[in-house]
Amino acid sequence: MSRIALVTPETATPAQQPLLEQTKAKFGKLPIIMTALANSPATMNSYLALFQNLTDGRFSKQLARKIGLAIGEENGCEYCISLLAAIAKLQKLTEEDIELARHGKSTDPKEQALLDFVLLLVRHKGDVTDEELQAVRAAGWGDEDIVEVFGHLALNFITNYLWKVGRNDVDFPILRLFDQGKISRGSSHPFQQIA
Repeated sequence: MSRIALVTPETATPAQQPLLEQTKAKFGKLPIIMTALANSPATMNSYLALFQNLTDGRFSKQLARKIGLAIGEENGCEYCISLLAAIAKLQKLTEEDIELARHGKSTDPKEQALLDFVLLLVRHKGDVTDEELQAVRAAGWGDEDIVEVFGHLALNFITNYLWKVGRNDVDFPILRLFDQGKISRGSSHPFQQIA
């Protein structure tokens, strides 16, 4: 049971209703995390706009999922890695791609450099060295790419942190974190996989 109320089509206010409909149309279903996010129409509308803008952005959908999986694993969000893995499979990523991404790894050297940079940003709260910034540039990523990473960080941090606070059930096949210590503070609040 979620620690934050879940907004359903039946309980939605007039401001929340179109956001739920937009989400269902975009994703083909209404993921539970989005029903928690709907408590704040301003936040949910911003999230959906950012999601769309990044979908139309510089990175392929597959690379965007890899970035999200790396961030979700690092931030300890079992809901997010479960959701992103389900989407990644639809986007033709293999089980190996998904597992590698959760570890912040890729078989592609250019992607690897970007994932390394993403995880440095997460782990050091944006405080990277000149050498670390140069390494991502040396791999072929420009300033537009580097700045777009921050959009992916913001997008994923919203759902990662919302889930860690809300602990809603998971409506996708559950993937467990490689490091269960990343959710130890909230582990007293159980969640389960639901259909």
